[in-house]
Amino acid sequence: MIKKSPTEMINLVFSGMMVLLTFTGAIVFFFTDLLSDKAFGSKRIVLGVVFLAYAIYRSYRMYSAYKPKEQS
Repeated sequence: MIKKSPTEMINLVFSGMMVLLTFTGAIVFFFTDLLSDKAFGSKRIVLGVVFLAYAIYRSYRMYSAYKPKEQS
């Protein structure tokens, strides 16, 4: 395992929190009635898909930035 600098660890923690926050936002739009007076119908589905896509994108970026480097 490669030791990470404190700045990299802080960046990793914030990236993980952002992934959890956006994934939670997607779950809220898909499965609850929270904010149903402002976002309803297809607008709600689109917001849920956008939040989910962003969570997947951020998790992929986090994975690719912090995966172990191949040794050559």
